[in-house]
Amino acid sequence: MKLADYNNPLLTTPLEFIEEPEKDIEGLKELSKQMYQLVAQFGGAGLSANQIGINKRMFVVKYGDSKKGEGKPKCLSKSRAASLRAKGGKKAIGAAVSKKRRNDPNKNRRGKAKNVSNTKGK
Repeated sequence: MKLADYNNPLLTTPLEFIEEPEKDIEGLKELSKQMYQLVAQFGGAGLSANQIGINKRMFVVKYGDSKKGEGKPKCLSKSRAASLRAKGGKKAIGAAVSKKRRNDPNKNRRGKAKNVSNTKGK
């Protein structure tokens, strides 16, 4: 599968409904598996079928990591997450998120840690 360029007309074309998904449930499962692998490969949050050239209303979303310690990278800035990913991958991001959550003044906060700096000394 190949990702569509930003100027691909399929990205602005109205998509077709999947009228009877139960007729091709195995095909849809396989497609969603392949789409999710692309999300993981490129480090994204989700993918719509039209982004890979399929004119159907279907998408996959990465909503959490199943491995302990990986945390939620949404509480890091994009530049900080990219820097950590380049240096140490998911383990480095997980460690930074854990540290940030430990230092969060509201320990019961759901979602991202707030009021905690991404860098030392701030």
